[in-house]
Amino acid sequence: MSDIPVGTPPVPPGRHAAPSGWYPDPSHQGQERYWDGWQWSRNTRVSEGGAPAPAAPAGYPAAGYGQPQQGYPPQGPPQQGYGQQGYPSQGGPQQGYGQQGYGQQGYQPGYPQQQPGGRPGQAIMTADGVPLAGWWRRFLATLLDGLFLTILSTLVSLPLLLPLVDRLTAYLAEVMQAAEQGQTTPPTLTPQDLMSTQERLGLGLIGVGIGLAYHVLFLRLRAATPGKMICGLRVVPVDQGRSREALSWRSVVIRALVWVGPGVSTWIYLVHVLDGLFPLWQPRRQALHDLAARTQVTRVEHR
Repeated sequence: MSDIPVGTPPVPPGRHAAPSGWYPDPSHQGQERYWDGWQWSRNTRVSEGGAPAPAAPAGYPAAGYGQPQQGYPPQGPPQQGYGQQGYPSQGGPQQGYGQQGYGQQGYQPGYPQQQPGGRPGQAIMTADGVPLAGWWRRFLATLLDGLFLTILSTLVSLPLLLPLVDRLTAYLAEVMQAAEQGQTTPPTLTPQDLMSTQERLGLGLIGVGIGLAYHVLFLRLRAATPGKMICGLRVVPVDQGRSREALSWRSVVIRALVWVGPGVSTWIYLVHVLDGLFPLWQPRRQALHDLAARTQVTRVEHR
């Protein structure tokens, strides 16, 4: 571990933060440090075979790109004063830093910038180098889990659903009888006639209970639900993609509650929708239930 503190300079004006990945350590030659999309982490490794630094992306000068810079302050100075001559830094006077505008000739960034083909601010790997799951694959896994849960909930709810079938059959018989008698107004049927409030509440509790048990048990025992296993996904603690330890009970319970809980009411179901869309713009590809449980979803085939 080098002496660089965790942190990052403010994002240069007009530039986006780089995607996560391994980059040359700004404070130690021959060493790489993991950039998580927001700041430098404490994870370091020796450069493999003295590999050259990444090529400069379009719009950046090739000279000095990705190379360590003596005295570069990882925490960065305050936002004000950028581009001023002789702006002080934590490591003493900085040659070239603050003398010219960002992206202009002579600028030597001490932290990674956006690479060609990358999406701004998009984290694609955990800190220990395991690729994160894409949104579409997570979406497919969610659809599969929803199908399995629907089947399970229907089987368990049969005692409440069978009377519903009988009431519908009786209502259709009344409609046919009214038509044969020449009545122009069919019999009325209200939701309360089909299913009482207690029965609807029972169905809701059964669905939530099965959903919680499904997610908690599979995540604790296999670190993945059946849908995720089919899609080659695995749930891990944040930045511990190579971990083989079982997720803690606390993590799996919190994750299941945040994901399944909003399903109890149509008024808060929008939270569930927002939760599912959140990885689209979150730098570490975390949903709301991932943030609450401090987990990430990785791709198993690259482990």
